[in-house]
Amino acid sequence: MRHFFASLFLSLFGLLLIGCDGASSAGGDRSDSTVTDTAGLLTVRLPLPVTDEGRDAARSYDTIRMGRMAEGEVLEGRFRVANLSERPLVIVQVITGCGCTTADYDPAPIAPGDTILMTWRFDSRGRLGQQFKSIEIITAERQCATVYLDGEVVLGD
Repeated sequence: MRHFFASLFLSLFGLLLIGCDGASSAGGDRSDSTVTDTAGLLTVRLPLPVTDEGRDAARSYDTIRMGRMAEGEVLEGRFRVANLSERPLVIVQVITGCGCTTADYDPAPIAPGDTILMTWRFDSRGRLGQQFKSIEIITAERQCATVYLDGEVVLGD
């Protein structure tokens, strides 16, 4: 039984490495991969653009500011994922940094030129101080778009 859990752990760890860190770390330029619309929603644009070296970027990063919240508060928000290619975009995995953060989306392939909404939720129960949580969106092309949630949890009244 212990061997089974060790194998499971190593398999999951390997998927994480292959999905986000196993690819080149080129990219990461916010201006090429994300935009914020007039409603204040972040849009993650995929696939990631070609780098100055002529390679596909492997990662992008952006941050959603949650602000200050009382301990125990649950915050929820949304951001868009847009497919800029001429082929369907397949999200193969979404990984959140811990159990206090979730991300929900329609797992169907995103049609060329189409956009989906991804809903995130952060539960601040049992957390105090600065919080920096991640949502990693991994595509079939082995690209990884990371959206960070940044906020501060303070004691309530």
